[in-house]
Amino acid sequence: MKNMKNLLLMSCLIFCLSGCQDWLTIQPETQVTKEDMFKTQGGFYDALTGCYVLMRNNYSPDGVMVLGATEYMANLWYTNVQSGTSYEYVIHNYRADLVDKTLSQLFLNQYEIIANTNNLLEHIDAQDNVLSSGERDLYKGEVLGLRAFIHFDLIRLWGPMPTQVNENYLYLPYALTVQLENHPYSNYRNYMTRLCADLDSAELLLQRVDPAVAGNAYQSTYGSYRKNRMNYYAVLGLQARVHLWLGEREEALRYARLVRDAVNESGSKVFSLGTQSDLNRYDRVLYSSEQLFGVSLEEFADNLVADGNTPSFSQTTARLTDLFPSRDIRSQLWYAARGDNRSPNKYGNMASYDTETPALNFSVPLIRLSEMYLIIAECADLTEANTAYTEFLAARGLEATELTEANREGILQLEYLKEFYGEGQMFYVYKRLGTVTMRWSERANGVDDYVLPLPSRELSTTEN
Repeated sequence: MKNMKNLLLMSCLIFCLSGCQDWLTIQPETQVTKEDMFKTQGGFYDALTGCYVLMRNNYSPDGVMVLGATEYMANLWYTNVQSGTSYEYVIHNYRADLVDKTLSQLFLNQYEIIANTNNLLEHIDAQDNVLSSGERDLYKGEVLGLRAFIHFDLIRLWGPMPTQVNENYLYLPYALTVQLENHPYSNYRNYMTRLCADLDSAELLLQRVDPAVAGNAYQSTYGSYRKNRMNYYAVLGLQARVHLWLGEREEALRYARLVRDAVNESGSKVFSLGTQSDLNRYDRVLYSSEQLFGVSLEEFADNLVADGNTPSFSQTTARLTDLFPSRDIRSQLWYAARGDNRSPNKYGNMASYDTETPALNFSVPLIRLSEMYLIIAECADLTEANTAYTEFLAARGLEATELTEANREGILQLEYLKEFYGEGQMFYVYKRLGTVTMRWSERANGVDDYVLPLPSRELSTTEN
């Protein structure tokens, strides 16, 4: 993987010190060496913030991982012509020129974030005299959680379907260091073992020091705004997501319960399901009370509807009417566009807030409480599953159909679609469940549709 080697080398040498305009708004205007940066507490904070800044390239509202490629790959956006880049995603032609270029850049961007987390970890361990013990544990927990999060999304795309794992195949590198040599590829078992080890370490560290956890005495100037950082509850939610992917349903259930049942010092729930009133908030149309982790945006120019109200991402009104019951509050997260199509309104409010004093909760959610409810409904015994499912649907303005062992998977797959439409999660649900025919797909889906091939540039031995 020549290109990854070059990327990791560059990250090692310059570590986000130039190029990105957003980054330049965070750190000093003049470039500094990484050795100088890590001489101060603030330098560690800036470097950690830089990791989150890099995530915006892939996880912004119109990024590949949220509204873009992954949603087309799940057949969620309407295409009225059988040609063009969007259609190539729909039919899973990953070798089409522009598709391959986009996915190649995504691949490199993800490993760039990982390289920066590894650089941070190296200096946290090497310069522990700069940080207090609490700050060291807080930063290390965040970084380990971020490293696991990015690696997990990589394996969900370029790795196997969970039901089709070849134990002898080397899928992807799990990068633990910044180094000049290529990272060795790992088989699936070793890759996921390392990922789970990162999450376990992050969980233990953040449980002790994260200001988000009730009763923690540790407080830090740099420990605020926790929903926009990889906090303790985000790690628990990611644990639930990962264990569900691995088929470890009891562990997935345990972690989902921990998030759902988490309480503040007052005894109130840390997270609550969003309701109709949350749709009317000025700050955004999303369910801010549900967010475990999201990417913060200082600004976002809403380009989801292009010139003349032509939707950039859209679905037909007829399909959406069929998908959402009339009383379902999630149906309000769509606005009318030109013709018979509608475009998502989950992120529309982000374009209009006061950029002079940006609201800290303007963020793209990447893990939400509702996912924990659906995991409980999927993994618990039917009594508990139905209780969780009923509570979840009541928040959405609906009455629940009783779950049985015969109908549970089908009903919940549909709920995942309605709940996370426009959040980049449905492709992974289909992949995890081995779905043969995606909703609105015109053909059966197989392994080649669900497993992305390594980008061509990564296979090249000649390209720099």
